[in-house]
Amino acid sequence: MPSGTQQIGDIMTITKEQIDKKLEELNSNKIVVQDRITKASETIKQANADINALAGAIQLCEQLLSESKEDEGDKPVEIVDE
Repeated sequence: MPSGTQQIGDIMTITKEQIDKKLEELNSNKIVVQDRITKASETIKQANADINALAGAIQLCEQLLSESKEDEGDKPVEIVDE
């Protein structure tokens, strides 16, 4: 039986101090979980931005290949640094 808890027959009593301590612990745990959710949400947002950038790069490469095949058949594409 926890400290400060008394049992009288089938009835358990609990002190206000125990309830306050438990409430403080629960509020602390709630803050930790909220922080984890915030960090996870930020990670998901960044991952979505990354996947969109990759999809755009893939689309551009596919478009360049398609245009190259239309313009020159299967000839190699010359890449020029400017």
